[in-house]
Parts: sequence; structure tokens; C-alpha cells
Amino acid sequence: MNSHNTGNQLPDTGNKINGSTDTYSSGVPGDVEEPLMAHLYELRNRLAVVLVWLCLAMLVAYPFSEKGMLLVWKEFISPELNMAVYSPLEWIFARLKLCLVFALAVSIPQFFYQLYRFAGKGLYPHEKRFFLKVVPASFLLFILGTALGYFIVLPVMFRYIFFYSGEVALAQLSVHNTLSAVTTILAGFGVVFQAPLLVVFAVKLGLVNYQTLKKQRLLIYSAIVTLSLFLSPDPTFIAQILVALLLAVLFEFSLLLVRLF
Repeated sequence: MNSHNTGNQLPDTGNKINGSTDTYSSGVPGDVEEPLMAHLYELRNRLAVVLVWLCLAMLVAYPFSEKGMLLVWKEFISPELNMAVYSPLEWIFARLKLCLVFALAVSIPQFFYQLYRFAGKGLYPHEKRFFLKVVPASFLLFILGTALGYFIVLPVMFRYIFFYSGEVALAQLSVHNTLSAVTTILAGFGVVFQAPLLVVFAVKLGLVNYQTLKKQRLLIYSAIVTLSLFLSPDPTFIAQILVALLLAVLFEFSLLLVRLF
């Protein structure tokens, strides 16, 4: 027996790639381990920044919200139909809900940026570049989602559903309820269109496997149909079908993004 091999030896923990002896580094250079409470405080502060952006964006949009409400009323309902207000604060709440759509368009990219700043110390250079690409992509996806809701789903809801009664019943729509339906569709579509980025995040962080997503298509499509029932208040189920089809396309687009990134 060779006397040089009788001593205790540390096992080789290096990961070999393609037969080479190169090993991964134990962590990202410059990354320093910190206590859990420090991470929680930092996360709280960064979420507070996002909340401040949300509030400021609503304040900036509020002076223009009345014109936006009149535009929505003229576009989807009728300028001949008077707005009905049933409570003293209904008009203000309706304007604030419309401002929320603009605020989300500004705040969601800010959320991804703050997430990047929070996790930036533990990211490799190529992962940082990916995060920086996400910020403008998030804004564009939100705009795309609200555009589809504005030009496709809302016309179906208002022009072919709410006024289906014709001359049988007199249409008298509440400003708050009407604008709530509008903001639910616009903001809901804008948020849902962030799904491709969230799927890519989940795969990149190892929270879910790409092959698992492909194999669980039937389960995911069932969840999409369930979500569409709550996202679009339409008794004829026309809007729900449109939403479900769009969400299915988004899911397949998410799988494509995972392969590209």
C-alpha cells in the first residue's frame, strides 16, 4: 500500500464540466454575508420606495384624471348618458382608481429595479445585465396589457353587454362602479402581462423547473381559466374567453423567454 495515501484527505468538491477540472467559485466576488434582520430592513426600505413612487404617481395623475374619465365615458358609453353619483366621495374615489392605472405603470418597473438593487450584490454580471433589461421590458409589457384591455376587452364589455337591454331598461351607470370595471381591466391586464418576467425569474432562481412547466400545461391552463373568470366581470363569458386565450399566449411566451435567456 502506498504510504502517501494513508493520511486523511479532503474530498474533491470541485464541479467538473465536460471533463475539465475547473471549479465554480464559492460565491459572487464582493458579496458579504449579512444578518437576516439587515436583509429584512433593506427589503422593507426598498418596498417603501416603491410605495412612495406609487403615491407620487397618483398625485401627478390626479389633475388629469377628470379628463381621462370623460374620455373613457365618451369612448365606451355615450356622451348623451349622464354620469350618476350615489355618494359624496364617489367622484373622488373614481378618479383615484383611474390614477392607479398610471401609477402602476410607473411603479412596477420601479419594483423590479428595487428588486435588482436588493439582490444585486449576490448576482453575477450576466444576471445583473438581465435584471437591467427587465425594467424597460416590464414597462412595455404593462403598456401592452393595458392597450389590449382598452382596445379589445372594454369594447366587448360596454358596447355589447352593458347596453344589451336596449329600450327595455333605462341604463343609468354609477361613475364609481363603471370606472372600477375599467380600472380592474386595465390594471389587471397590465399586472398579468408581467407574468412572463415572473416565470423567467422563477426559473432563473431555481424555484421551478422549465421541464416541469412544460409537463404541467394542463394544470396551468386550468388556473388560467379560473383567473380569467375573476378578472373579467362578463355574464356572457365572451371577455373571459378572450382573457383566457391571452393568458395562454402569455404563458407560451414565458416558456420562449426562458429558452432565450
